[in-house]
Amino acid sequence: MRKKTITLTLVIFVLIAGIATFRGKGRHAAADEEIVVVKRGDVVAKATETGSLEPTNIVEIKSEQAGEVKKLFVRSGDTVEAGQPLARIQQESTQARRVAEARATIEQERLNLEEAEREYNRMKELFEKGFVARKELESAQKLRDNAQIRYDLSKRQLLLTLSGNKALYEKYLQRDLTSDEPDDFTIHAPLSGTVLELSVSVGEIVSSGTSGFSGGTTLMKIADLSKMWVKTKINEVNIGQVKAGQSAEIRLDAVPNQIYQGRVVKISPKGEKNNNIVTYEVTIELDNSDQRLKPSMTANIDIITDVAKDVLYLPLIALNQNDGKSAVTLRLPSGEDQLRPIVLGLRNESVITITEGLKEGDQVILPKRNSKERA
Repeated sequence: MRKKTITLTLVIFVLIAGIATFRGKGRHAAADEEIVVVKRGDVVAKATETGSLEPTNIVEIKSEQAGEVKKLFVRSGDTVEAGQPLARIQQESTQARRVAEARATIEQERLNLEEAEREYNRMKELFEKGFVARKELESAQKLRDNAQIRYDLSKRQLLLTLSGNKALYEKYLQRDLTSDEPDDFTIHAPLSGTVLELSVSVGEIVSSGTSGFSGGTTLMKIADLSKMWVKTKINEVNIGQVKAGQSAEIRLDAVPNQIYQGRVVKISPKGEKNNNIVTYEVTIELDNSDQRLKPSMTANIDIITDVAKDVLYLPLIALNQNDGKSAVTLRLPSGEDQLRPIVLGLRNESVITITEGLKEGDQVILPKRNSKERA
């Protein structure tokens, strides 16, 4: 009897040990599993790149006349208002002489025209009274017409001397042609903004911005910094997702903890190829009313290419392939696993939306990864 009891006890002990060993293996297997839950929320797709800031409007200030810089009223970094004096230029002597000669000719031809006009009117009055012949009236009219032609030609010569600069031409015509005042010209700011760069100094000789092929000497550059552009290059793989009007989030190392909101305003229709990679320039506009942004700052850009609201989504790493179709390993309430086909929607760099096949709260087992992937 004692022998039977010992044998039975031994069998029960072995059985319990086997069960314990089995359960231990199950717990070990479960510990290797990674499970994610199907969630509901908004999914945002982005095109992420870097770029640099530049003003939306930069104006190069040039002199209308060649000459010497006599005075500068601003320095680099100054804020200016539209119409504010920037510099005074004294016209170059040779040019000044030519202009003076042209202006003197205009004045003389104007006087000749006035005299011819008076003579014509006098002859017309005498002709109407029968005191002179028609031939004399026609002769006076011809003299008046020729005087008008010479006067018009003299003004045209001044315009040519000024290299076709109509604005400067009008300024000269409005001045007293008989005055001896020096031919100094004050250059005014065409817009409100900031002096980005001052390129000349007092005493320097500058060329006209309206003559020659060089385009003249740039005195300074003024920019309106209230709005800025970020220019970036988007890979051809992603450019189809980027459209004008899309929102963008701009982050800058120089302004930490601040996200600037921008908008895509331009997409270059022509790609640029570099090292066999084709990119397209994209321009984003953003507000800079606080003036914290400066030209050439590096920007990190997220262009919002698509948004799916109130949708089901999973991490991309949860996907399997079953006969070329997307599927996931679903953990059923019974504890069993099932390969479930699914229909996918919008994706971004980390998650993908599910349009069919799953519901919120479903548990999905991630595919097994090797040791390198785990690391």
